Amino acid sequence: MKIEKYLFVILLGTLVSLGAIAQSRKPVVGVGEITSLVQGSNPESFRTMLETAMAQTNKFELLERSRMDELLGEQALGAGGLTTGGGKIGGLGSVDYLIYGSITKLGTKKSGFAFGDLKTGSAVAEMSVDVRVVDAHSGSIRISKAVEKSANSALALTGTDLAVADSGSDPLGEVQRLTAEAIAGMIAMDVFPIRVINVSKGQGYVNYGPPVVENGMYLKLVEMGEGFVDPDTGEVLGADETYIGALKITDAKPKFSIGVILEGEVTKGLTAFEMSRKEGKKLRSKYKKACKKDNNCLL
Repeated sequence: MKIEKYLFVILLGTLVSLGAIAQSRKPVVGVGEITSLVQGSNPESFRTMLETAMAQTNKFELLERSRMDELLGEQALGAGGLTTGGGKIGGLGSVDYLIYGSITKLGTKKSGFAFGDLKTGSAVAEMSVDVRVVDAHSGSIRISKAVEKSANSALALTGTDLAVADSGSDPLGEVQRLTAEAIAGMIAMDVFPIRVINVSKGQGYVNYGPPVVENGMYLKLVEMGEGFVDPDTGEVLGADETYIGALKITDAKPKFSIGVILEGEVTKGLTAFEMSRKEGKKLRSKYKKACKKDNNCLL
């Protein structure tokens, strides 16, 4: 009898553990075909950057490259996200989202001026990618958006007896990394918004680290209200937002970040959105004045 009870306890514990694992399962994402309209670009290299950026969000399980290519080959799925009958993508039951992209712009623009023998110059790299995220269960397009980023190279200074430049600067490589991180952040936040997960001693904790949330970023914290729906299509267009307060991120860790509460009665569960640096600096200045009086500044 004791043995039966012991086995029952083990079985119950196993079922509870399996249930917890099932509930915490991260969505499975596959990065599909990346095409390019720009001569000389390397779509496969950018695909690798995008895979790395998606993994760094810690919100998804990334489908291994060889398995993804195998599935795409079996299903003849290209960048258009072709679907089989009934609107479902056949044979991809274990995959939740498929990501496709088309590089539409990648290059540098040079700028500078000359004054006598003294010349200066720099380069600005620009990149634009049309991104499409397909729900692999329904075949519907979840996200369709153009993402654009730019990166500046270091200033070069030349003269008769002077030549200064940053030879290690690679604006094209940097702009591709920034674009990949922007795409990964956009996709992650569409599925999982930034949320406050803990509050302690004047600090708020949010559920993202780099590259989505980084040191120095200002976040607006809101309480989400009732959603509103398009009466024609039934699509949820948004929800009411009540402003609660703001954070400045001071310690961005791999899986979460910590920030100083600049104002407001912040509680767990609030949704966060990036705030402009201009707005954030105003709140930081206000916070500094108030905390100096109370001698409890965290910034």
